[in-house]
Amino acid sequence: MIHRRRAKPLLGTLVEIGVMAGSQEHADAALAAAFGEIAAIHALMSFHEPASDLGRINASAAGSATPVDLRTAAVLHAAQAAAEESNHAFDCTVASELVAAGLLPAHEGYEPSSIQHGEPRWYIEGTTFRKHAPCLLDLGGIAKGYAVDRALAMLLQHGCTEALVNAGGDLRYHGSEAMVVHLRSPGKPDIMPLALSLYNEALASSAAGGLDADGMGERSALFDGATRRALPAGSAASVIAPTCMEADLLTKVVLATGDPRHPMLGRRGAQVAFFGTAS
Repeated sequence: MIHRRRAKPLLGTLVEIGVMAGSQEHADAALAAAFGEIAAIHALMSFHEPASDLGRINASAAGSATPVDLRTAAVLHAAQAAAEESNHAFDCTVASELVAAGLLPAHEGYEPSSIQHGEPRWYIEGTTFRKHAPCLLDLGGIAKGYAVDRALAMLLQHGCTEALVNAGGDLRYHGSEAMVVHLRSPGKPDIMPLALSLYNEALASSAAGGLDADGMGERSALFDGATRRALPAGSAASVIAPTCMEADLLTKVVLATGDPRHPMLGRRGAQVAFFGTAS
């Protein structure tokens, strides 16, 4: 068996993929397919690219319909279901607040919606996105988790017996034996106090906080979709789930609600591995 490992800058981070395959040719083909799938998803769901599916969605007018790729539709269906199930604690329309905070670039001509909490701003049916009211979407972490899942699927389709995809806080592993993962302490990256054992499952970590505009102090880049307010800087959560997309969106639910035992975890076969602050 051949072990191969490669890394490429994608999804706004460094994506590392490791495989074990029957030959170098099989390993190289698997890696190429996995990185190609990640690049395709990045191109489809980039907030910064006007020609992406997400760019076209954000530029569309209220009342309009926008056809999207099957992969974009899969992420939008997951986001729609998670918003409804979490009472909008998870809500990808917080992109509007991220733009207002200067954390995402502004979209020309966008006007904030005046609709109330819980009213539907958009809907996905099949591969058709429909916008009911002015809004901006950011698929961010959930799209990154989906890209990890799709990359791992590519590796398995190419016959890899062991596969690991790690995209800066979102990772998924498949193999015959469990893999030990060390979690870094939030705010203290040199400290790794917790070791986890993963067996054919995914792990995602999210933390609220980052340097503010003048480089002093911290502010949160995560928002509660229900209150539309920034989450407390320094809070962090790590979730183990069957898929990376589920793990990532559940970190946002846990952080927004402050509930490490939120009912969504049990319903989705997930569990919190870490919940706390940098202090």
